Amino acid sequence: MRPLKKLFLVGAMAAVGGIIANRIGLPVGFLIGAAVVTAVAGLNGMAVQLPPTLYRAALVVVGTGVGLGITTDIVARLGSVFWQIPAAALVSIAISWAMTPLFCRLSGTSLATAHFSLVPAGIAEMAETSARYGADTGTVATMHALRVMLVVLVLPAALTLHAEPQAYTATAMLRSGAWTPGLALALAIGAVAGRLGSLVRIPNPYMLTPILAVVTLSGAGFVAAAEPRLLSGAAQILIGINLGARFDRSTIRRLPRAFATAIPVMLLHLGLMSALAAGMAYLAGIDLPTALLGFATGGTVEMVLTAGAVGASVGIVTAFQVARGVFGNALAGLIYRYGYALSDYRPTERQ
Repeated sequence: MRPLKKLFLVGAMAAVGGIIANRIGLPVGFLIGAAVVTAVAGLNGMAVQLPPTLYRAALVVVGTGVGLGITTDIVARLGSVFWQIPAAALVSIAISWAMTPLFCRLSGTSLATAHFSLVPAGIAEMAETSARYGADTGTVATMHALRVMLVVLVLPAALTLHAEPQAYTATAMLRSGAWTPGLALALAIGAVAGRLGSLVRIPNPYMLTPILAVVTLSGAGFVAAAEPRLLSGAAQILIGINLGARFDRSTIRRLPRAFATAIPVMLLHLGLMSALAAGMAYLAGIDLPTALLGFATGGTVEMVLTAGAVGASVGIVTAFQVARGVFGNALAGLIYRYGYALSDYRPTERQ
């Protein structure tokens, strides 16, 4: 089957999966349904690759929508959790570092591959960084996709026990928001900001820089709009397809031992971070969904979207997720070089 035809077919199935998941009432159901359907298709020989332009456009839509929804009150609340933001990032990285030797032994991968597979940072950034240290970049990228998929499948479903998400009908989606000149301006600003952010190599530029740009301009009164749910739902489906497309049959066959080991290790990491988040929520007076999503090691985009779906503080969750990505990208190489000096493993090992 030709790649374009296959992409349209899998994309249509992913959209149906997203619609069904939304109707069930899952937070970010469009994303979850699309990701699961695309992953299942890939594991059955229907692997696809989403064009980068479509994925970037989806990120711009999400970043612009988040920017339009962040108010000055939300920004002011960041001061109450200022010290918890870097602390959560460093604790998350420390837990991954402590788990790496065990994961290395059980999975049969090299230390480099195991280390960069567990550092909770961006998929693309960790794959690129790991290549400098002789890691198997394909394994690293797949393990990070698995981590995000596990968190996306577990945490939003668990949060439905705390907050009842709304399942949007087609009519409600068509009537929500407004396709106004203000919205077009906000999206244009987001697109330009995303491109500029990519030129200066900001992490996750097509989401983060639109947030910063739109928040700044909307706070000053230059931009005012509400993003239609139809547009947000379409962006979620594209993001879900991109996540699910990272799984294919050949990768699973090549890495069965690593996959079998990674799932319990990553679930344990999620459990530990969730326990810490619950403690912080109790001590700092933050609502539990915000704390859980801030501490979670799912992708920034996925956790921010979930925050919006369950009524958590999008601004606080964004700050936690960005800090984790920044610290992870900055420290991954240094930890690999010096963090295992007292262990039986040596950083010179190759896959």
